[in-house]
Amino acid sequence: AKPVKKAAAKAVAAPKSVVLKTKAAPVKAAASTKGKTMTDTVKNMTAEAGEKATEMFKDVTARAKTALAKSGEIVKDVTEFNKDNLEAVVESGKIAVKGVQTAAQTAADFTRKNFEATTSMLKTVAAVKSPTELLKLQSDFAKSQFEGAVAEMSKSSEFTLKLMGEMFQPISNRYSVAAEMVKTRLAA
Repeated sequence: AKPVKKAAAKAVAAPKSVVLKTKAAPVKAAASTKGKTMTDTVKNMTAEAGEKATEMFKDVTARAKTALAKSGEIVKDVTEFNKDNLEAVVESGKIAVKGVQTAAQTAADFTRKNFEATTSMLKTVAAVKSPTELLKLQSDFAKSQFEGAVAEMSKSSEFTLKLMGEMFQPISNRYSVAAEMVKTRLAA
């Protein structure tokens, strides 16, 4: 009984191996389909990568154009800013020149006034009749000259301070503009 079962099992096993062999053929067909699918997948991935690279280069190009436009604007702004700075320096120089001319005129007027006062005093000295009168005249003259010099120095100091303020005002205004620009740029 045992040998019959083995023979029957072998007979049954033989058709199974045939069935397995017939199943192997469709697997080969699936492999060739799979190869075609892999080729398509690689083509699709290559096309996708190409599209992404093209998009990336378009984005980089757009950003470069934007950066170039912004740098052009910045150059324009810097040029305008420097032009305004130069104009402020020129304006400050004009104010300084005008102030120096005024100071020179004031000094010339003061010198002329002192010369006239000295000349007048010398004429008066020639008419003096006593040493006491001469000492009083010299004392009064020295006192008036000292008071005049102090008053002139005070006016000159005030004038100089005012002139310095006026001279540096255009430059100070440019510092304010620069500070505002920096504040605006940092906020952006």
